[in-house]
Amino acid sequence: MSRDPLCDLWRSESPSASLTEKEGEEMLTMVIERTRSFDRRIAVRNTLECVAAIVVAGVFAWFAWKAPSGLEKIGAAIVAASGLWIAYYILRFGSGTRPFDPGVSLTAYNQLLRASYEQQIRLLRNVKYWYLLPPYVGLVVANLGLWLRVHGEGKGGWGTLANMGVVSFVFGLVWILNEVYGVRYLERLKRELVSLEGSEQ
Repeated sequence: MSRDPLCDLWRSESPSASLTEKEGEEMLTMVIERTRSFDRRIAVRNTLECVAAIVVAGVFAWFAWKAPSGLEKIGAAIVAASGLWIAYYILRFGSGTRPFDPGVSLTAYNQLLRASYEQQIRLLRNVKYWYLLPPYVGLVVANLGLWLRVHGEGKGGWGTLANMGVVSFVFGLVWILNEVYGVRYLERLKRELVSLEGSEQ
């Protein structure tokens, strides 16, 4: 069986390490790149989310200005404000690339990567509160205003109810993808990292 070089590197922290100094440096470089790669992916995701949130804020601010009824204006304004809130939250708590010092120990990089996993797990576990709930409330209010206006004009308003059903389905799907599958994936990465830490003992 072939040995896991990453596991070898963690074990090589002990004085009895079997890896040569050159092999140890190469493996440390690989671990640094793994840490940087994770932070780069998070930074790209944060950038895309912030751009999308700002676009949503602009579009719904225009809707709020043009909406024909008070509830529709309020609902659209809530969604617009939610877009700005989401962008702020991601910039404040979404993490990003951090300065790296190639001179620090492998254990320090291990702890840095584990802290990054834990931060993203916390972020995804709370996605229903900071990401989904604010715009969902705005959409409910806007659709309620639309339904009341259409119903008052003598029309059925069933299309509005169907639209809200689709919105609820999409929001539920986003919640499941983030809080269930996203968290499971990050927890698996964290467990793998912890098992490698244990190999040092």
